[in-house]
Amino acid sequence: MTVREAPRIRVAGTGEDWGAIREICCRTGAGGEPIAPDRWPFFGELWIGPYQRLAPEWTYVAEVGDRVAGYLTGCPDTVAFERARPLAFALPLLVRVAGRRYPWNADTRRFVRRALGLMPGVEQRFPAAVRRRLLVESPAHLHMNVDAPFRHRGLGAALVSRYTDDLRRRGIAGVHLFCGADPLPFYARLGFAEVASIALPSGTAVYALARELGSA
Repeated sequence: MTVREAPRIRVAGTGEDWGAIREICCRTGAGGEPIAPDRWPFFGELWIGPYQRLAPEWTYVAEVGDRVAGYLTGCPDTVAFERARPLAFALPLLVRVAGRRYPWNADTRRFVRRALGLMPGVEQRFPAAVRRRLLVESPAHLHMNVDAPFRHRGLGAALVSRYTDDLRRRGIAGVHLFCGADPLPFYARLGFAEVASIALPSGTAVYALARELGSA
């Protein structure tokens, strides 16, 4: 029987870390499967760039051997994060899109519409009362992905454990996330409970989950 190496969980700290995080984001961006290669540059920046710029100390990697095999991005104060994002991240990205730094495709069109307030994001489609409850009771949030060859080896649970331990030390009351149907059993095992769900125009279900953290 082969003994699998336990992951090492640490805060992302190098350019190589952030590059690996972007790659995993793109290799898992279609419901856990890879997105088309031509979408990678913009997609990786859209999903990872805000955390690298606004809350880099709250992004973690799961390292197996010398390889980054998974990551978790998050922040302890979603309200402050979302308040800072338009000027510190979205506006510069809009300028780069306008300058044709990225291909004009469905991803960039959707980003421009959302940045200009012409189209709601997934989170904004939930009722206002649900969003208020999440922000008050579970002010932190997270996004997480694990590369396909390393799934079902405890990396995701280890990432969430490290993140929630750090949140508790900061006195954060709870954490929330949004996901599709497939990860629900995984997050339920980690103590997350469903707060609400919606169906997107495409028919895809999206769930808002939250977990109380208690004291350190």
